[in-house]
Amino acid sequence: MGPPPGLSRVFAEGLRLAAVYPDPYCEGLQEAAAGFLGVSPDQVVFANGAIELIYLVMQALRPKTVLIPGPTFREYEIAARIWQARIRHFRLSPRKNFVPGLAQLIRAARGADLVFLCNPNNPTGNLIPAEVLQPFLRFCAGEGIFVVLDESFLFFHPRREELTCTRQAERNRNLLVLHSLTKFYAIPGLRVGCGVGHPDTIAFLSGYLPPWRVNGIAQAAVAAALGQTEYAAQTRSFVKAERELLAAALRRIPGITVFPSEANYLLLRLEGAVTASLLADRLGRRGIVIRNCSNFAFLDERYVRVAVRDRENNNKLLEELAAAVR
Repeated sequence: MGPPPGLSRVFAEGLRLAAVYPDPYCEGLQEAAAGFLGVSPDQVVFANGAIELIYLVMQALRPKTVLIPGPTFREYEIAARIWQARIRHFRLSPRKNFVPGLAQLIRAARGADLVFLCNPNNPTGNLIPAEVLQPFLRFCAGEGIFVVLDESFLFFHPRREELTCTRQAERNRNLLVLHSLTKFYAIPGLRVGCGVGHPDTIAFLSGYLPPWRVNGIAQAAVAAALGQTEYAAQTRSFVKAERELLAAALRRIPGITVFPSEANYLLLRLEGAVTASLLADRLGRRGIVIRNCSNFAFLDERYVRVAVRDRENNNKLLEELAAAVR
């Protein structure tokens, strides 16, 4: 759908905004985002994309042992390795659509200092059921295990306000909820992410961040985007409808398994002789970029991820994909 129409004024003022220093601590954006997220301003910290906060947590907390249920976003493991943490993997089963069981998750977390969770998960697209997530968060709080809950793709979900854990962070010092504030509004090049946590947690983490970390154009654009309620509703409805149509059509292509998704992408398993690398190359030559998922933990050359786009592009993907896997 492109960026919200309400951002045209911000982009028109881009040169003026670029000619002055930005708000060094994002205080104006902090007020706007706090109201949008339903938390107090001292519970929100901003960075140059949510990914910067992943590295920040590792730098500030220096956990010795990190639990990473996977397959999931690779930057969790990369950040943990940079800060020399011992990584404990927990394998999510494709037979269970990558949904973790509570007892197994708790068992895997015992003795860990920090856990990374992604909800909806990337690249699988599944949500952690509330009957698993909520008891697990309570277990970690009781054990003093810090949880980074990455909700970067939850903005695309029609029930975001019901599913988000941002409000729980007010009373849980061992929880940081991450949000990408630019993916959903189709301005990822501006790179803005935020973390929501207990005021004490946010104050501690903020001490490791430099001032002027988010540029002025990005701050103004995100503040304006958060007020675009009609655009948000249309985007969520659009993505849900197109994802369901795309998933149904993909399931009709022989040799492809489509996993259930609640995000704006779908994970596919290739059942035939065509590998992820070969498929990515064939489609790339036709102007279509897909994600080869063979470098995700516990996935191999049979897995790829495709984005949900508009009807024309989705139909082009279906046509070219069907020909490429023959």
